[in-house]
Amino acid sequence: MEYLIIQVEEERVTAARFEVSGRSATSAGAAVFERGAEQDLSAVASRIAEAGSGAPRVVLCLAASRFAQRSVELPLTDLRKVREILPVHLQGEIALPAEEAVFDVVPSASGTYLALWAKRSDIAQVVATFRDAGIEPQVVSAAPFAWRFLPGIGEDCAVCDGTALAVITDGTLSYLRSFDGTEPDKQLASTLVALELSGMPLPPRLVVFGVHAGSLAAVEGLPLPVEQLQAPMELGHLFRNDETFHQLAGPYAVARACHAGALPDFRRGDLAWTAGDLKIRRKLLVTASLAAVTILLLFVYKGLQYQALRTDLTSLNASINAIYREIFPTRAKAVDEVAEIKGEIRRLSGVETGSSFLNVLKRLADAKGTTINGLYEAEVEGNAVRMKGDARSAQAVNEFKAALTPLMATIALGEVKSRPDGTVTFSLSGTLKEVQK
Repeated sequence: MEYLIIQVEEERVTAARFEVSGRSATSAGAAVFERGAEQDLSAVASRIAEAGSGAPRVVLCLAASRFAQRSVELPLTDLRKVREILPVHLQGEIALPAEEAVFDVVPSASGTYLALWAKRSDIAQVVATFRDAGIEPQVVSAAPFAWRFLPGIGEDCAVCDGTALAVITDGTLSYLRSFDGTEPDKQLASTLVALELSGMPLPPRLVVFGVHAGSLAAVEGLPLPVEQLQAPMELGHLFRNDETFHQLAGPYAVARACHAGALPDFRRGDLAWTAGDLKIRRKLLVTASLAAVTILLLFVYKGLQYQALRTDLTSLNASINAIYREIFPTRAKAVDEVAEIKGEIRRLSGVETGSSFLNVLKRLADAKGTTINGLYEAEVEGNAVRMKGDARSAQAVNEFKAALTPLMATIALGEVKSRPDGTVTFSLSGTLKEVQK
């Protein structure tokens, strides 16, 4: 998944692209835009939109000072239900009316939750600025909410970049305080001292990073040992040097948190991102249209198949009728020509008799030899056989009669008539042997 992380600060805006897949990540480029009188936030947003390409998931990170936080205890484990009851639970305990705030929550240490909220109008205004520039953010959050995904930090530490201080306990965000931008070293020292005096257990170390990392590491008298965040060796392909790492570590952590589904999102309720839903609906509409066209084409295709089949059946029926007329020219038109022809074939093949008519004809043809000119009539009824033919001579007829002895149980020679050319016509009748088929 490709992410475009836009981190808005007081004097600059950082835009970084990351391609995150599982545990691997690649950088697709980054740019820093200065904010001032000559280039306000809307102008920066336009420049980011002009330089953009593809369809990344846009995550807008605002300053942590725009968000308030409070630790709450609720007997719930479902974050969705916690978000639903949070406005009612905090009603009257925060400076903003609940209807003017947008809430989210993250799990904290010891089974508690860190409730987060921001002014609805502030979120709507900055979203409108980027939407008008043509690069509407899908997620609105703050970078410190993702600091537990910074590379190289442990599960228990305090993290500071000069704009905010976060306390991470057991791998979860348990405390967050934003700085006003002036003298971050003094604000860091006073915040840690206040936490120590309040009785809150401090983590074993303080990790600093960002453009103020050097000055923060040099602060003396802090109640925690300080160390600068170092880029792990396996991320050398993402960050060319330490300066680039300190500039992009925050956006990188935001991309990791967003990919893990652990980044608080303040585009909720009437501020929810609906452009994606609109795109999905359009895609579904296109898909439904294509499905309807496919079904229509399928019906047309089946209709054409049915029409072709009807034409073939009509042609086949005509062919069967013509064949029937050729076979039975004297018969009246049958109700079912095919059934009648099949019946004749079964009768001729001897299905209903003890002998096969076709087999009998074959045996007769084998027995007649060359002296019998031909058999022009043959009739088989049960085991009775009657035939007529012509032969070269009366002697040939007698020889034919003798040749039929293996086939016939009884055989009788009928009238033998002579022709002027010396040939004769004859008739034979008899019964077939039962063993013959």
